[in-house]
Amino acid sequence: MHRIGKILLPAMILFAVLPLASFAAAESGEEKVLSLENVTLSCYALGGDVKTLKDPVEAVYVTKGDAVYALFWLKQMLTEGKREQKYFSMKDTLCITVFRGFFPGLSKVSVKKVSLKDNRFDIYVEYLDNPEYSTPTQPAAIIPVGQLSPGAYTVNLFVGNELRKTNGFKVKGR
Repeated sequence: MHRIGKILLPAMILFAVLPLASFAAAESGEEKVLSLENVTLSCYALGGDVKTLKDPVEAVYVTKGDAVYALFWLKQMLTEGKREQKYFSMKDTLCITVFRGFFPGLSKVSVKKVSLKDNRFDIYVEYLDNPEYSTPTQPAAIIPVGQLSPGAYTVNLFVGNELRKTNGFKVKGR
């Protein structure tokens, strides 16, 4: 079996896929709201492999590929220390991953709104906790954003209306 399949098969089984999300960069000054139809949610983003977690804290990442590949890279970064990618080609299909961290009880990420304005993504989420369940979780949301025009981008993560994390990346031409 392919290495990605071996690592992510348990995580893929536990996914909930919400009703496509893809758009090009919004024109200058115009806010474009992303459809949440293809957002993928996981309570087990790392497939239960938390023994080697380096920094299991709240974060937002950008990866190329689909949701399965985004989770593969999330696991590579958090459990194996792989470096986060910051540069992409305009031919790459991108995803933004919101990772909440590791929790001893059932926890989730709920995406409420994603918008793009002037190369700035604003992602609004809510965190949901069910401490009465003792199932360890590593909640994440994978948001497909498609191919983007060349430029420098910023991703802002809001929990409720509070800015919690900011990350940046660049898309190169060609």
